[in-house]
Amino acid sequence: MRPEMLRFGVDLTIWPWEYQTFDEILEFAQLAEKFGLDSVWMSDHLMYTVPNKGSLETFSSLAAVAARTKKITIGTKVVCAPFRHPALLAKASVTLDIISNGRFVLGIGAGWFKTEFDAYGFPFDKKVSVTRETVEIVKMLWERDIVNYEGEFFKIKDASCLPKPVQKPHPPIWIGSSGPRMLRLTAKLGDGWVIPNPTVEEFRQKLKTIKKHAHKMGRNSEAIEAACYVYASLSTNSEEAWKTAEEQILPERKRAIGPNLTLERLGEICFIGNPDEWIDRIEEYAKAGADHIIVKIVPTNHEKLRLYAEKVAPYFKE
Repeated sequence: MRPEMLRFGVDLTIWPWEYQTFDEILEFAQLAEKFGLDSVWMSDHLMYTVPNKGSLETFSSLAAVAARTKKITIGTKVVCAPFRHPALLAKASVTLDIISNGRFVLGIGAGWFKTEFDAYGFPFDKKVSVTRETVEIVKMLWERDIVNYEGEFFKIKDASCLPKPVQKPHPPIWIGSSGPRMLRLTAKLGDGWVIPNPTVEEFRQKLKTIKKHAHKMGRNSEAIEAACYVYASLSTNSEEAWKTAEEQILPERKRAIGPNLTLERLGEICFIGNPDEWIDRIEEYAKAGADHIIVKIVPTNHEKLRLYAEKVAPYFKE
């Protein structure tokens, strides 16, 4: 996509975790809309990746955000498919699409946090196959009056999902993926693709793989919106931004990625620096094919949100 057509979003998850309240989430979403950003997103976990910290349920939270905003896109980034029956997922998504008057994007993935799967008894080794069936059923429930489905994990008989969504034929489905099977599923069923914390080259190559699969399947690969999601540290002072990244982002990412993650490597998968440095990084992803940039700003506060919205995003819209 041409850089001037880029869209910009922000993760609503508040950082530091211990200060997360819904009032803060709602205020942050309203400010994102006021400042002219394109989208707000929430992740989906039953048990959070940071020890002794928690997060609010995604659909309930976004319903309230949808009711208190007017035009900004609202999305899940991403729902873990194995944690919900597809009928419930279809119904919750339709409800959000109606509350938001057609502003909802269903971001969905197979999940990655094995500890979370084990804690609640979800089969980790079947997660990709479960996700495929879930996406197929959700789309059918949105598009058809009566649905019958015979799968390995789900059996649907004479089922329906009413009312239908505002968006036609249905809300966009963005598939969170990075592995071979999920990239193929994205090419087959996704309206969009979102990948967390990739290097520029990883983003370029995985998007190339999706487009190759889509072409073989007879799909228009250009119609699949490509989004990059990154942790980010922003300040008018570059040294301050890097200090924040080292103290706050690096320890959390080590827990998720591995203890050998270095600050230098972190800089390859995150946006760290002042607005000009962010712009340079975003241009690299835009040239690699990104249509949508979504950031988790660390720490989350109004000043940094404004800096992102007023000093970074407008550069690509002039």
